[in-house]
Amino acid sequence: MKKIIYLVTLLTLLPVHNALAENVNVLLHLNDKAKIPHLEKNIINLRKGLGKDANIRVVINGRAVTAMLSGNKLIEEKVKSMREQNASIGLCHHAMRNNNVNADRLVDGVTILEEGGVVTIVKLQQKGYLYIKI
Repeated sequence: MKKIIYLVTLLTLLPVHNALAENVNVLLHLNDKAKIPHLEKNIINLRKGLGKDANIRVVINGRAVTAMLSGNKLIEEKVKSMREQNASIGLCHHAMRNNNVNADRLVDGVTILEEGGVVTIVKLQQKGYLYIKI
């Protein structure tokens, strides 16, 4: 009898688990440019584990914004790889200003967060995004 109750409970939860996996919103926060390779690997692993419907957002602030300048082939490849995983990548405009990063020189595929990185992080968490610090 216990096995039947366990099986019924498990079968009842499967649709909930699948629905949660399809609607996962993940926020990755990076402020250390040395961790960009880790960021890329995390995005690839998230996509593999959560599937194509997971919403992956990246907020980059602090000194890490200085890595997002075009001309660095390795960074350009990493950003391209992350974008191919359908992750959106946003840079804090305050950090850009503080680190003299010109918007005209940014790697293709990144956007500027007009509200700034910290405000964007708070608002995404309020919307239910799961926060992961890289």
